[in-house]
Amino acid sequence: MELCLADHAAFSYGRHVHLDYHIGLVESGAQKFIHKGSSAPLAAGRLSLLNPDIAHDGGCFDERGFRVRVFSIAPELMASLANELEQPLPFFGQPLLDHPDLYRQSLALHRRLEQGWLDCREAESQQLSLLSAFFPQAGNRPLATDTLLKIRERLLAEPALPHSLTQLADEQGLSRFQFLRRFKAAVGITPHAYLKRLRLETAKKYLASGATVADTAQAVGFFDQAHFHRAFVAAYRITPARFRSQMQ
Repeated sequence: MELCLADHAAFSYGRHVHLDYHIGLVESGAQKFIHKGSSAPLAAGRLSLLNPDIAHDGGCFDERGFRVRVFSIAPELMASLANELEQPLPFFGQPLLDHPDLYRQSLALHRRLEQGWLDCREAESQQLSLLSAFFPQAGNRPLATDTLLKIRERLLAEPALPHSLTQLADEQGLSRFQFLRRFKAAVGITPHAYLKRLRLETAKKYLASGATVADTAQAVGFFDQAHFHRAFVAAYRITPARFRSQMQ
């Protein structure tokens, strides 16, 4: 997967094709998007969806220009995900998609990847979660309650271990993509987001018992104190150090 972030003013693209799938979103301004002879504005809240080898062009909708973010996804990656789900490759029938929730999810992920805020496992999980939205959801059974309880017990018992998506999926006899979708259907968040929350809940107990912030971050599996601090504040709106002092 390749990421693109571009600011355009007084500019237009010539007619062209891409070898990859493109998922695009305008962050500010608007783009005049021309696809198979029809023109429409691509503005905040909408996604552009392009298949490989489909000719299109576009430019600035007005003098303000626009800022655009693009996920460029290799056909080989899409093919591997389709194989995991035993489904055909997706084909985007419409070039523009009105889907505010998916737009916000895509924008947030692109920004986090750009800023380097995600470790490799969290990035993998969030990317797969995003791409899963473009495959049919039929037959997407949630994981059974007893299976979820066993997974929860194991994660709580060893929160500092990496618990990769591949490892968790293999233990259930599922592909990464299948496991992620079935887990999310049951819990409402990805396995990595769930593990992250369990780590933070465990961290509160360590801090309340008097453990230092640095020791707590290491004990629950955050690879550095800065990532732990940022995650804790995002979850609880208080720093780990302040929480620790208040609990003493």
